Amino acid sequence: MINQAIKLTGAGVLGVASVGVSISAPTLTNLGVDDLAAFSNGQRVEVTAYRPGRALAGGLGVAGLGLFGWWVYRELMEGDGTTPVQTLAADGEPVQGQFIQAPADVPAPEKYIDVSAILANQLRPTLITGNPRIGKGIVVVHGINQVKRRQPDCQVWLIQPKYHRNEHTYWEGCDRVYGVMLEDYIGNKDELDRIGREMTEFIHEWRRQQARPVLLVFDELSLVNKIMPKWYRDSLIPQIGCEMSSGETDSRAFWGITQSPLATDLGITKGERSTFDLLAIENPDSSEHLASLCASYDGVPKIEDPVIYRQSLSPKKAVFYHSSLQQWRPMLPYVVPSERNESSTSLQNGVTPVTKSREGDTGIQGQGPLQPLQQVTRYTIHQVLRVQQALAEGMSDSDIVKDVLGYKGRNYDEGKAILNEIKAIIEENS
Repeated sequence: MINQAIKLTGAGVLGVASVGVSISAPTLTNLGVDDLAAFSNGQRVEVTAYRPGRALAGGLGVAGLGLFGWWVYRELMEGDGTTPVQTLAADGEPVQGQFIQAPADVPAPEKYIDVSAILANQLRPTLITGNPRIGKGIVVVHGINQVKRRQPDCQVWLIQPKYHRNEHTYWEGCDRVYGVMLEDYIGNKDELDRIGREMTEFIHEWRRQQARPVLLVFDELSLVNKIMPKWYRDSLIPQIGCEMSSGETDSRAFWGITQSPLATDLGITKGERSTFDLLAIENPDSSEHLASLCASYDGVPKIEDPVIYRQSLSPKKAVFYHSSLQQWRPMLPYVVPSERNESSTSLQNGVTPVTKSREGDTGIQGQGPLQPLQQVTRYTIHQVLRVQQALAEGMSDSDIVKDVLGYKGRNYDEGKAILNEIKAIIEENS
């Protein structure tokens, strides 16, 4: 991308050149020797004056104005490349002042939206669909963590039929987990019957919980449907039907995750789909999944402008559709849980904010490609942002510990340790 100084300098040089040419270019006429002789004999002679440099001067001036106008247009359309992030704080209010860097050479979207916050805030029955390894689980994990922050008493239960050891850390925010590698039991009818009975009892026990709200996340629905079709049809679908009819009234929510884009594959009729919110995640390589999704769900639009994929900040260039928005949006970069974070909770909202240099804007400074912040253990991104603002205002460490982080008295030393961790993160990302 051309530097704005080069663009402005180029426009200025062209403008000065056009003025210089117009001033220095001589004025010529059409008079020849014969015309001068006739004039000296008293004859009338028509004189036409012209300046051959005027066309060149005008061309240079137009080019300079065009370059300047292009620069103004790009600045108005793109600004400095940072875009606001729409997310929600623990109290459900929109968080202000968070910005994130859009990819270079792409028109920045009006805003990025944290879809995990939508999941957590609405806490409705939801179907989440997308191809394998596209980011469904990461979004759901951050949704669970946000549910826990907003409603600490909410019980989150998980049925994970593909409970791979590499993904155990994904689900640390859940209160109860039924995990099994279902693929290991393909063809073993007795074991599959036993697993079916255990999952049925697990769902019944979840529904009997007295505390409300309660959330059940069921991953790999299409896998279960393929390996245990009878149990799926005779037991799970009726349970899903119960959640569609009475779950929200009874402060229960069911999140079903599937690879299939077809609602019919899940045994859900067209009339029943409206009871569920839909979250679909696609990327440039999932065109067939997208086409099937649009054919299966009324109202889901096709992606007409592929630039939205380039605006995405996810490693897979994923975009999402949520039925509450009714449009496709580029995805944020979510922190991926890993073994080194086994005892940690997720970074608040799961995204990496950056700041704009204008007064009043806040965030984490960063240069080069976006990199996720390390997951924090005892504080949220909002506390990181408040600490950064307090440091910029010149507050002392002691005042930040007591007034910003809220650690006083015998808890002061813990707050001081947290402040040092936050300062290290700010320094690392500045």
